[in-house]
Amino acid sequence: MKPETKKERILYAFLESGMDGLSQVEVASPYQGYTFRHQAGKFWSSCLNSDVSVLGKQGITVARQPDPYVNKAGDRAQFKRYWLKDRDAARQALSLLNLCRNSRNEAPLPEYLAQTLVDQFPETRQEPRTS
Repeated sequence: MKPETKKERILYAFLESGMDGLSQVEVASPYQGYTFRHQAGKFWSSCLNSDVSVLGKQGITVARQPDPYVNKAGDRAQFKRYWLKDRDAARQALSLLNLCRNSRNEAPLPEYLAQTLVDQFPETRQEPRTS
């Protein structure tokens, strides 16, 4: 069996982190990365903005907002927090994750876990059409 790809890890991390999302500060180290709640392991990335770009090119809508950071010494830095925009984006991410898993002969995520991950995102709002 082939090991999981980075794309699989980022997709799963975004699904698991829910509307709290991820910030570069949280995932910058393999020793202190985002700890998964539903499966064993951690997610880390030295370049989260590039990972988000990859997902965007796959058609997955990733929301973002400024996420200021102040370290223990009081120094400030600007980062962004990223999360899947809504339930449609979560479904797309899940579909792509399972496609990646299938390509390496791995079973899709169990249905109960997939449903739990997707259900934590808000329903997609349809914007009213203007004439």
